[in-house]
Amino acid sequence: MGFKEFQVSEGAVARGRAIGLYGDTSKRLARMARRSAPFTGAAGNRRFNDFVLTTEGQSVVWVERLDPQQAA
Repeated sequence: MGFKEFQVSEGAVARGRAIGLYGDTSKRLARMARRSAPFTGAAGNRRFNDFVLTTEGQSVVWVERLDPQQAA
């Protein structure tokens, strides 16, 4: 049994670049989703460091920076 493989939407890639993720943004987001923890919040459903990801099945559809107040 291996890691889940996530697909990343074009919207998530564009948003990732807008908030400071550079390089191969799609690959970075897929890796972040694979390593993320479940998260309960309005911003998304997975968390990796200071990013919140919205996933639907095996797809990353949005990424946002975590609001420090939500992390507490």
